[in-house]
Amino acid sequence: MTKHIAIIDHVGKKAGMDYYSSSLAKGFITQKCNCTVYSNFVGIDADKIEYKPFFDGHTKANSLIKLFSFLNATIKASFNAKRVNADLVILHLFAANIVTLLFAAIPKLFGLKIAIISHDVSSFADNDNMLIQHIIYNRLANFIIVHNQFSYKTLLESIHIGKPENIVIIKHGGYLDHVGQRPVKTELRQELGLDEDGKYILFFGQIKKVKGLDILLEAMNKIPDDIKLIIAGKPWKDDFSYYDELIEKYSLQQRVVKMIRFIDDAEREKLFFTADVNVLPYRIIYQSGVLLMAMSHGLPVIASNLPANQEILENGKNGLLFNTEDSDDLAQQLKVYFSDSILSDVIAKNGLKTIDEEYGWNDIAKNYIDIISH
Repeated sequence: MTKHIAIIDHVGKKAGMDYYSSSLAKGFITQKCNCTVYSNFVGIDADKIEYKPFFDGHTKANSLIKLFSFLNATIKASFNAKRVNADLVILHLFAANIVTLLFAAIPKLFGLKIAIISHDVSSFADNDNMLIQHIIYNRLANFIIVHNQFSYKTLLESIHIGKPENIVIIKHGGYLDHVGQRPVKTELRQELGLDEDGKYILFFGQIKKVKGLDILLEAMNKIPDDIKLIIAGKPWKDDFSYYDELIEKYSLQQRVVKMIRFIDDAEREKLFFTADVNVLPYRIIYQSGVLLMAMSHGLPVIASNLPANQEILENGKNGLLFNTEDSDDLAQQLKVYFSDSILSDVIAKNGLKTIDEEYGWNDIAKNYIDIISH
């Protein structure tokens, strides 16, 4: 009997989760399952995947209206998933608070089997409620999905899980389905107002303390002046004036290109194709979508040697790793990278190979099907 998988994605287009959810849905379709995505977008393969954009995208409504709209969308999605007899409902979880408790409880009240993807085992906003975590993971979730061994270990150490066997490691996939044809880099740089022959580092994504932009700016002060930095993204519970002070302190005004705002998909594509390297100087991460996105574009990556990053990157083969929070070591890796064009080509090629062979959504979909088939 054909299985039906429902993905309830309350984030979707607002933070790039549309790529994740639509790629996962495509994996299920490839595995001969039916799949419905309840979110705020219509994504790839819409002729095969059923998209129901019940959730709001960017909205300026007040908090009470937002909450009502969110709960209404969750109820509608759960009702529809029940009506089509979904074998599994997949939910994305980034924090444990009263809102996410309701988000997980509603489909459970409809009698649906739930797999909760724990993207951030502990919220970067430090607003997790331990009691709510316990209820979500032990009372509401039939399965808890984490993306790597580091998240698995952290979850078991930080939260009492009554049935550890319900925790399943399933990888976060790559983004090859969403990467367009590679454009001419010089033409892109002209369009973006960049030097055609310049050397550019990309820092992309939400700007927050744990992402370590300050570490990268300190490293910029220790590398040749012809290397420039593109900062692209919006601050999240962070004040960019702090980074402006560092830019002034290190006299980097002429070496930093600031794009401090929301970056849409088209512009993000241009940045990933125009930069020479993507640097992820994170202090902590459970899984980086930006890392996998860069590798999917053939953009070499230099990342801090956090456990989650080390599960993907092999230093000198498909990326470069530096000692976490060590700006001197990051500066050294940047010097090595920009002085060795062969190394950059090898990393780019092997990064694409890693995504293609180890982070495909078809295999990921099989893993989900396996957990509901046993």
